[in-house]
Amino acid sequence: MTAIFYSEPKSPGASITGYRSLVKTVQPSVEPITLAEAKAHCRVDSTADDAYITTLITVAREYIEERLDMTLITSTWQAKYDCFPLWELLLPRPPMQNTSVTVAYRQTDGSVTTIVSGATTFQSDSNATPGRIYPLWSQAWPVPRGDENSVTVTWTAGYGASGASVPAVVKHAMLLIIGHWFAAREPVTSGNAVVVPLTFETLIAASGWGGYR
Repeated sequence: MTAIFYSEPKSPGASITGYRSLVKTVQPSVEPITLAEAKAHCRVDSTADDAYITTLITVAREYIEERLDMTLITSTWQAKYDCFPLWELLLPRPPMQNTSVTVAYRQTDGSVTTIVSGATTFQSDSNATPGRIYPLWSQAWPVPRGDENSVTVTWTAGYGASGASVPAVVKHAMLLIIGHWFAAREPVTSGNAVVVPLTFETLIAASGWGGYR
């Protein structure tokens, strides 16, 4: 389970993006790049390095997801907040999938109530980047106790359950970094620092969602 911690939440307003904690509760079942694709890029025919290359694939995916603040393969995320915003709450690590979003909030008496997005609870918008949830028209969020981590939101993100829907530019960036790490297994070679190829940085720059947090 991967945990990423962010700064204190903003004061209640139009939206809240500053979560107290962000945890990937369900990891992807596959990687965007297959072992065969990675081996072809690295020009490897034998099976001797299969385990090592498989690890590089996962590390490359995690690195790119962290750099671009996105989710490549279907995963489940859980974020905690101290309170609800006045209206929309933006969900990190897009793209958000068009599935149910669960919100659990601690009431003033300490009990926890769980609600799921729908026609009688709250709305979700997976078309936005990042995805968002917000109250029904003319309604408002419930009132939580407001102490630390009073609100927990759980949602699904990622381009899909396989690498087929992951943008080609991102997959090629993964191949470049995998090939670089496979060829240069130490941070320094012959006294010179190893630099990730400029092509990789170019692809990364072209693949981001932009600064939304």
